[in-house]
Amino acid sequence: MIELRDVELDYGARVVLKQVSFMSGRGEFLGVIGPNGSGKTTLLKAISRIVPPSNGIILINDQALGNFSSLELSREMAVVPQATDPGFDFTVRDVVMMGRYPHIGSFRRERDEDREIIRKAMDTTGITHLSDRSVRAISGGELQRVIIARALAQQPRILLLDEPTAHLDLGQQMSILHAMKELSRQIAVIGVFHDLNYAAHFCDRIILLHDHRILAMGRPEDVLTQDAIRTAFGIDVMVRKNPFTGRPVISPLTKPENGRSKGGRVHVICGGGEGSDLLVGLSAAGYQVTAGVLSVNDSDYRTARMLGIPCISEPPFSPVSAGSMGELALILDETNVVVLTRGLWGAGNIGNLHVLESAKVRGIVILDSHARDGEEWDFTGGKAAAILDGLGANGAIPVREVSSAIAAVARIIEGVP
Repeated sequence: MIELRDVELDYGARVVLKQVSFMSGRGEFLGVIGPNGSGKTTLLKAISRIVPPSNGIILINDQALGNFSSLELSREMAVVPQATDPGFDFTVRDVVMMGRYPHIGSFRRERDEDREIIRKAMDTTGITHLSDRSVRAISGGELQRVIIARALAQQPRILLLDEPTAHLDLGQQMSILHAMKELSRQIAVIGVFHDLNYAAHFCDRIILLHDHRILAMGRPEDVLTQDAIRTAFGIDVMVRKNPFTGRPVISPLTKPENGRSKGGRVHVICGGGEGSDLLVGLSAAGYQVTAGVLSVNDSDYRTARMLGIPCISEPPFSPVSAGSMGELALILDETNVVVLTRGLWGAGNIGNLHVLESAKVRGIVILDSHARDGEEWDFTGGKAAAILDGLGANGAIPVREVSSAIAAVARIIEGVP
């Protein structure tokens, strides 16, 4: 168990950490995120005793960090830094074996047990084939995996990772992080992340640092919110739930060029998540976007709310009411273009299509990203299909991709054939 109580740290007059307190232990992968200069790396340096706190105390198993000898501490804790100079011309195997020093000592020879431990460490990090190569003759990504293997060979109870996937390609990043996640079931793992989506996917809890303090701490879904990310990083993002893992997925939102609206009004009729990317793209392009009618438990409704897009809504499991259809008709009177996703149509939402039949808009774009063959989508006895066919016959533009839909909107608003 590691515990920090009101830890503060400064470099002269420059304060780096302020009143940082948290606990972590075996069975947890704790992520640390925050903008550059927020104190992430310094926090790991304080925990690993590279730099002493100005105030507060750090405990390992209820014992003050300063009470450990260097050898005792190296048996408890291993560190994977951001960058490492290999120094002398050692082989990869020799560097990984250095992780066994706290257990072997200066004058004992390595045992079969030690050799098996480093074999597993190199196998876990995918560097067994580099065993006899010089660390000066391998790539930066390979060296990073060597340093991780050395830390694993140390068999620590606490593992500190400072951007562990730096210099690694995508496949290597996923392999290493999966290994760290599995390892965290047995020990405490604390890792600094720049990639918020990696932190969200792999970490059990996250600490968000801002202004050298803990701005938020907790489960990924509780920490990685729009407001917290805007406060810490100064950017607007959309936070959605991964449908397979339930973890948050963060996507930066692009502001219109020069911050100016394009002036066109676009209404999006969507549902079931088929309109989320469209809403993001149209909003980023600078159009004045509205949406609906949508159920408040629909993922497209949540996307519209996160983007600040006005949306006509209905309670869950309710059909489109006459009031909502009237509101939709009023919005369409002020709308240049309607973009419609094909979606699934039933008695509850076909009202959206009925309103379109008499709408006086400049153009309609139908985004159909699915192949219709063999896929049931019309549950209205053919009424929805008939309306869509009628819209097509009257000039609605069919497209397959979100980018094509946005391009079609631009052509209609600009009056380009």
